[in-house]
Amino acid sequence: MPEIRNVAVIGAGTMGHALAQVFAAHGCAVRLTDNRADALPAALAMIRANLETLAEAGRMPAGEIPATLARIRPAADIGEAAAAADFAIEAVVEDRAVKQAVFAALDRHCPPHAILASNTSYLDIFEFVKTGRPEKVAITHWFTPPHIIPLVEIVCGPQTSPETAATLERLLAAMGKKPVVIHRFLPGFIANRLQSALTQEALFLLDNGYATAEEIDAAARSSFALRTPFLGVVKRFDYAGLDLTQKILRNRQYAPPQLIDRSPAVDRLVEAGDLGVKTGRGFYDYGSRSPEDLARERDRKLLRLVGLLEELGEI
Repeated sequence: MPEIRNVAVIGAGTMGHALAQVFAAHGCAVRLTDNRADALPAALAMIRANLETLAEAGRMPAGEIPATLARIRPAADIGEAAAAADFAIEAVVEDRAVKQAVFAALDRHCPPHAILASNTSYLDIFEFVKTGRPEKVAITHWFTPPHIIPLVEIVCGPQTSPETAATLERLLAAMGKKPVVIHRFLPGFIANRLQSALTQEALFLLDNGYATAEEIDAAARSSFALRTPFLGVVKRFDYAGLDLTQKILRNRQYAPPQLIDRSPAVDRLVEAGDLGVKTGRGFYDYGSRSPEDLARERDRKLLRLVGLLEELGEI
């Protein structure tokens, strides 16, 4: 398959702006589009801030920032963004009808050789997306913030070709990412399935008054989260002893909470307009600090942690 030099990113929000940044930093020409008029200037401002944070952390030369920004050109619509694309990725709302329309437009406007991808976390796009190139359709699932987190899950559909999967794997590895290929669709893939189990448990503890948000986070950060970067999830079984793991399973002392689709704790905050970092208050109060400032603080800490884990050979 041809080398990927031109990239179209559809959706300039939380994920899309950073995806455009990652591809541009790799040397690709990127066309970024969004259906909200105010999204593109805000996205470019966030990209600049992200690049400055990376330069500050020594992850890229500050002198490369102007060239990286110059590789990202806003596009008025999907047709303009897709016209020369070798690879197109959508990072739009998790809505079947919206994604179906986006893929139909990408299929019309992208060159025949272009690979089309979705950043969906859970939707089985292979069931409802219709294109004339099903062998070139895949999911590439990134994690926030994608300019720092290495993992990208490549999810193949029933008709995704081995060549498409291999091209994406090579591209992502060349960009310094850690691609994992999943050959059959499964909602949530690997990482989000694990996160979903934690989400259900955390909300069970909150909603039933067993612990506060601060207590839950302190318990996680001060225990298993410390060793997860080194032991992962499965290797810890070996360190604990598989005989002990076997006994714990057979004792059946743990029962997962009933699967929920709503949380009173979350509902109360949403009804009050407390949506988290974007509004300055959620489970925690962030005061008057802007989302950009909070993201920069998060990224600085993540970059220090990533650097240490790279030094130790863990990622």
